[in-house]
Amino acid sequence: MNYEQAELLDRLAAEYVLGTLRGAARRRFARLCAQSAAARGALYRWEDRWIELSRTLPPVQPTARVWTNVTRRLFGADAAAPRASRWRTWQMAAAAALVAVALIVALIVRQQAPPLQTLALLGTDSAHPVWRLERRLPLTALTIEVVGTVPPAAGKSYELWALPRGKAPVSLGVLPVGGRAERTLSEPQRAALLASDKVAVSVEPLGGSPTGSPTGPIVIVTEVPAAG
Repeated sequence: MNYEQAELLDRLAAEYVLGTLRGAARRRFARLCAQSAAARGALYRWEDRWIELSRTLPPVQPTARVWTNVTRRLFGADAAAPRASRWRTWQMAAAAALVAVALIVALIVRQQAPPLQTLALLGTDSAHPVWRLERRLPLTALTIEVVGTVPPAAGKSYELWALPRGKAPVSLGVLPVGGRAERTLSEPQRAALLASDKVAVSVEPLGGSPTGSPTGPIVIVTEVPAAG
């Protein structure tokens, strides 16, 4: 498959963002995005399109029947009856208001949060990634997801390092051994990552390097695009 074709990249990016690209094909495209600026560009364009589309959707006012069902589930059948006490009425109103506020806040956050963008895939080779690094713009945090099998290292931790050009490595924290984690960046970490064209992973004592510099073997070095 020729991934240099703009039409193919555009179709794969659209399916990736929509969630219809699944399984091995989805993992291949995620790896491609970490290596190809053209693939990342197609992905970002489709993410931007869907964000703009979501902002054009009109709000939907729930019907009275929906609110009645919500109230019944929260407070029982008696709460929806006309004989409810004034106190019960106030409870219902407060609950409805809280639900409405939660929905509004969730909608605002969803619309305002920029999309996650793949920064790098970490693995001993491109065909077997172990961790995926993602970030939003502006750069304030990293999302780290385990996407492969973490090599066993008894009593050790894997630590991520930014490699700013011409300067000493800066720790970006210990990598998770499972699941997904979001890591807020301090200002020194953010500055180091913005000045880096590579990141590295070292094997350290449990909990991370005791010195602030890599002390164990470097097992992964991966190039990263401009992180800002």
